[in-house]
Amino acid sequence: MRTLHLPRSTQPSDSFHTSTETLMNTLKTSLARRLMCLTAALIATGAASQEKPFPNKPFTILAPYAVGGTADVLARIVGDVLRKETGQPVMVDVKPGAGGSIGGKQVARSVPDGYTLLLNSSGVNSVAPAVYRDFKPEEMLSHVTVLVDVPFVFVANNNFPAKNLPDFIKYAKQKPSAVRVGNASLGSHGHLTQVLFDKAAGIELSSVPYKGSTPAITDLLGGHVEAVITNVEALKQFIDANRITPLFITSKARSSALPQVPTATELGLPFESVAWFGISVAKGTPPQVVAALHSILAKGFDDKEVRAKLQQVGMTQVLSTPSDTTARLQAEGRVLVKVAESLNLPQN
Repeated sequence: MRTLHLPRSTQPSDSFHTSTETLMNTLKTSLARRLMCLTAALIATGAASQEKPFPNKPFTILAPYAVGGTADVLARIVGDVLRKETGQPVMVDVKPGAGGSIGGKQVARSVPDGYTLLLNSSGVNSVAPAVYRDFKPEEMLSHVTVLVDVPFVFVANNNFPAKNLPDFIKYAKQKPSAVRVGNASLGSHGHLTQVLFDKAAGIELSSVPYKGSTPAITDLLGGHVEAVITNVEALKQFIDANRITPLFITSKARSSALPQVPTATELGLPFESVAWFGISVAKGTPPQVVAALHSILAKGFDDKEVRAKLQQVGMTQVLSTPSDTTARLQAEGRVLVKVAESLNLPQN
């Protein structure tokens, strides 16, 4: 009997094994792909769960001013508000010098994540750039809010013959450049406000810059200058003790800290010029982080105790939005920079 040999490739057992291997390989590949997708999803979910919303680490507030005075008081208030509202530690880093541009540039160089804050001001943002040309706030910083307005008070020595604003202007017109007016420093916002007041009143006063408000007030009390222009907090105790004569306040409305002192507008001279303090961050900080910072500060400053502290030192709460803040600072900067440049301040 002849034996029939089938070709190996057509044997039923081999065909079965081949189909089985193909099926198993397909299943393995499909399972591997699914496992890879599942692993990737788990990793992404884990990363998302570990990512905490802003803020989730300590803040640093750069205060580019000398210790003491209005700015120092406000920096501590901002620090307290951030701690209370976020539960995060806050460090206040005092970095005075170069008109505040040293601290400003340090914030500008920081990581734009919203954790390094500049306690900005009209002097730092609008005056310093006229002197320190390598400091350009509008190119380096994003603005979160103007926290407060701080008006100036124009006061005279008690021995000065004029006891009110109209008489002061009349006296100054009769004796051009004879009246010496002290201010906190050359090119300070107080100095520029005096220059703007001169133009508004049509008079010419002699500016006497000091290194701070305290020596200016000391010389006023000693009769070495006839008048001084500086902030409410520095002058309040002397006004309350009747040691100096307040002539007017530079804000649109009277100050709650000195309600007896009239505005220039009330006395017939439409004039307003106030300093401000606010919060800025490095340019490039995400808009949602800037918005979150504004919300945190707005909530924290809407507090009875905080408002009372601000009023005690003559500050008026503002809390402007980031967009309103940017618009205000740009408009104000154009005016103050021109005034500063007209004084031919030494360039650095």
